[in-house]
Amino acid sequence: MQLPTGASRFVFIFAHPAGHVGAPRHYTPYFHGNGLDWHMVPLDIAPEHLTETIRTLAKSPSVAGFNLTMPHKPAAFELCDAVGPAARFEGVVNTIRIEAGGRLVGESFDGGGFLNAAREERVFDPDRRCVVIGAGGAGRAICHALAAAGARRLRILNETPGPVETLAAKLRSRFADLEISLDEKFDDASLVVNATSLGLRETDTLPMDPGRLPVDCAVFDIIAARRTEFMQACAARGLKVVDGVAMIKHQLPLQTAFWRGDA
Repeated sequence: MQLPTGASRFVFIFAHPAGHVGAPRHYTPYFHGNGLDWHMVPLDIAPEHLTETIRTLAKSPSVAGFNLTMPHKPAAFELCDAVGPAARFEGVVNTIRIEAGGRLVGESFDGGGFLNAAREERVFDPDRRCVVIGAGGAGRAICHALAAAGARRLRILNETPGPVETLAAKLRSRFADLEISLDEKFDDASLVVNATSLGLRETDTLPMDPGRLPVDCAVFDIIAARRTEFMQACAARGLKVVDGVAMIKHQLPLQTAFWRGDA
């Protein structure tokens, strides 16, 4: 293992809480494998301290950038001096780079990482119904990516109606041919995505009953910290299951290029 030195650079991943964050085991080896003396470091930062933490760390030349996860993506969007096109549409950022003078530029790569993983695993069929559970930061990014990739039918579910109705209206304004429904049905689903935090803890309820899924439905659970009970139940039914590690691995090259200023 390559240990950090005074010449190393760091990418901080902010979460609250942060005990579940396992991203460094994927990011740091990727950095080193691509000739970068970079290291990812997780920090538990309460929302009220996010701005001052980012502004302070951004002053150090040792910091290559920031990665944002729950619950910081919307607040990070507001903090940025400029954002990329995906972030502008979704209203969230999960990646921030530092430019001259401490200028913060953000972008959202959740959708791109998800879509590339879904394509590699062959679970995305644009002609069949995709169901996304969750309209938070990750859910918005995934719905946007699906719509931009040509999905024809999308169902979005959320615990509270406000966020999902806002997201649906925004998608309809941009993608006129996209059929969006908000009813809780799964009988016509070819892909179901858990874009919530349910599953981070063993005691969490399942995002939905796997018994309601068609036998040819695939499941993509964005949780990367553990093999969730939802994943296990879906696999036990013989359904194809993709986990959040696949999404991380496909985000890595996109985010690294952004932090380096190549994209």
